[in-house]
Amino acid sequence: MENQLRGKVLKICGCSLLSVWLSGCVSEAAHQETVAALGSEISSLEARLEATQASLQSLTVQEANTRLETSQHLSLLRAEVRASMDELPAELARLCSTTAAVETQCEKRDPVQPVVMAADKMLLGELERVWIEPPGATLTARIDTGASSSSLHAEELIGFERDGDDWVRFNILVNNAALPVEAQVARYVRVYQQADADGSRRPVVNLRIRLGDVQDTFEFTLADRSHLDYQIILGRNFLTDMALIDVGKKFIQPQYQPEND
Repeated sequence: MENQLRGKVLKICGCSLLSVWLSGCVSEAAHQETVAALGSEISSLEARLEATQASLQSLTVQEANTRLETSQHLSLLRAEVRASMDELPAELARLCSTTAAVETQCEKRDPVQPVVMAADKMLLGELERVWIEPPGATLTARIDTGASSSSLHAEELIGFERDGDDWVRFNILVNNAALPVEAQVARYVRVYQQADADGSRRPVVNLRIRLGDVQDTFEFTLADRSHLDYQIILGRNFLTDMALIDVGKKFIQPQYQPEND
């Protein structure tokens, strides 16, 4: 562009001088006027040339700055990508270890237990081994369809109050060892027997049991059953809609085996 402007100036100057030389008869005043006009046009062209040069320099600087900023931005992005890639193996190892720990914990908490079924109900014999929590032990239970509720043998039964609620403390015998249990009283029931016309007031507590595919909390009436053969009676509150009884068999369901921590 600069070369074009210079060429235009030279062309104008040449044409004007040629015109003056050819005319030969132009007055001195006309000659001076022509020269002055020519000088003014040359000054205007030089000013435009300088402005154009300044614009070109500004554009050159802006282009250089843009290239520098782009280069710096790309360098920063490359550094971030490299840092992320360097951290990737450690992050994958952490995720894998966490997943393995969760899977292991799930295996510990939810061990697969085989269950004997009849149609869509669990099949039980006259006697079954039941896991009870607390205290976390296996006891032999007698299945009794004639009992409306379930009951548990409790030794040294003592009632007390905690935070305004009724609680009981008692022992359960496991392999001739007394295991202490504390439980909140859900309610009280009065049980009448032939030898006790007035009946006896007994506490009812909620305990969790595992038998076959059942893992749930049920109500147990606490009483001294030391004169009976089995510490647990499973009544209709446990059996209804979930089990069938074969009184000619015992221990049909496999014993629950808790995973060791």
